Amino acid sequence: MVRLKDIAKKANVSVTTISKVVNYNDTSVCSEETQALIWSLAEEMGYKARRMDKNGAPGAVTAYKLAYVIGMPNYVLSGTYTYQIIQGIEKEAFRLGVTMAFSCLNLSLYTARSLCDKLLEMEVTAVIWVAGSDEEYFSLLRQNNIHVVIAGIEQNMLPDDVDYVGVNFYADTLYWLRTEIFNRFDRIGFIGPSSQARFEAFKDLHLLMGRTFEPDTIVELDDFDMEKARAAVVKWINKGARLPEVFFAASDAIAIGALSAFQMMGISVPEQVKLVGFDNIEVAGYVSPGLTTISVPAFQIGVHSVKAALSKSKGELDYTLHHIFQTDFVIRESL
Repeated sequence: MVRLKDIAKKANVSVTTISKVVNYNDTSVCSEETQALIWSLAEEMGYKARRMDKNGAPGAVTAYKLAYVIGMPNYVLSGTYTYQIIQGIEKEAFRLGVTMAFSCLNLSLYTARSLCDKLLEMEVTAVIWVAGSDEEYFSLLRQNNIHVVIAGIEQNMLPDDVDYVGVNFYADTLYWLRTEIFNRFDRIGFIGPSSQARFEAFKDLHLLMGRTFEPDTIVELDDFDMEKARAAVVKWINKGARLPEVFFAASDAIAIGALSAFQMMGISVPEQVKLVGFDNIEVAGYVSPGLTTISVPAFQIGVHSVKAALSKSKGELDYTLHHIFQTDFVIRESL
């Protein structure tokens, strides 16, 4: 099968340029001489343009190919939140007969240009984005008519024209902490990144309820790694700080790392400190004690992101989609 990069190599231009000329009839990207060369090579090599009708004008896509992009490989370990999203993506794509042409499990391996070229090479029509928001990537994908659906991540600095499928992390954290934690306990701590909406909700709730915010109850992390969470909690305990009544962890992985630290240091959960997570990953119900958590429908987020990506690829939606799922509070023995 002839690929865009095969033509690009012979024409000595980028994959992006090849795609714009043969798939979108864009005459602004290069000279007439280069365009003629590209068309000649495409015909000679037997490349079939995906978006041209019989008259040589942009036409309808008849076969849709999707991709998904993940931030880091440890996010997709079996049973994790992101892994559940991927399960939903792949199952729905299979059910609908949609080709999942490419998957990136570590965004740091790609520049915006190299990722865009790869997606163009694989003739991807839409990408499901389960990684941090980055306008450089989104802008380049937009220029090349590759639709983006952000799935399941926080909406911080979400571009106005990018579709989103997930939950409202700030509002749901605020609601569940207020109704299930702050109304029952006086001193509550936090474990996780302070850059996330979950921390903002935790901090704002102190102000809303007239509570004194206590920085010494915060265990700061820079990501959602379980082992780093355990090490950070052990370090915090060794400083001799007074335990809060409850710790809210920004994810279940963090909460499980914290639980391991408490057990290692001889601190009983829930007798000496209670613990609440966020996500409801599979293992949350199997640790001892079972982890109380805010449950996010990660699998359904994956399923719906495929539907959203396919709708945009078909041109069925001409507006930005924000599909927000509800969360739930799952009570187990850690609270």
